[in-house]
Amino acid sequence: MRNIYTAALTTALIVSCAIATWLQASPVFASGATADTQAGFVVAPEGVLTPLIDEPEHHFHMASSSFARGDRFKAATDIRAGAALVRLEAARHDATNRAGLESATKQLDELAVGVATGSVKSPKELKETFARADLALARHYQEMAEASMAQNEPEKTGNWIRGAADSLEDGAEWSGHKLEAGGRATVNGAQSLGAKLESGAKWTADEVNKCVSDIGSEIESVGRNS
Repeated sequence: MRNIYTAALTTALIVSCAIATWLQASPVFASGATADTQAGFVVAPEGVLTPLIDEPEHHFHMASSSFARGDRFKAATDIRAGAALVRLEAARHDATNRAGLESATKQLDELAVGVATGSVKSPKELKETFARADLALARHYQEMAEASMAQNEPEKTGNWIRGAADSLEDGAEWSGHKLEAGGRATVNGAQSLGAKLESGAKWTADEVNKCVSDIGSEIESVGRNS
């Protein structure tokens, strides 16, 4: 049931994102739009976007499988869906890694065109683009965790920490660079701490701050080697 709900929610938000983009391009709409809307911000409840944290990766894997089967049109569709979800994260009003996410979105859009037209012939191109998108998401989630912690919002911090750890792990996998022992420990620790924060278990500010810092350092390390 959760998969059905998530798929429906993903589709609805992707369609909403597309409609918002069209409306912002309309001279009639733009004349009466607010500054936030013109800047490309998406107004959606936090509880609606949070379940979609892992969804871009789902579409990346679907695209990779379709590409391997030779179904380039299905692959391109999933790449575009992943790009739309990354675009939603970039449109958060408090996103600090907006430039990185927008760059990843542009690369995903270009990849989708190349896959659909047949100019992309190697899975290596998909893996490299997915790795960069995942690392951009990891940095975004890590910075959001830092901000949530500063605002004393442990449950949100837990969501962001787990998202950062998962995206870091995915980015390393797509890049072909296995996480070193220290990096693996950092990811495992972040996933565990994130779940603890979400559940309301005991935690300390020192362990959260260290975890967020360690995740940031590991993102930088994987990015340099990708």
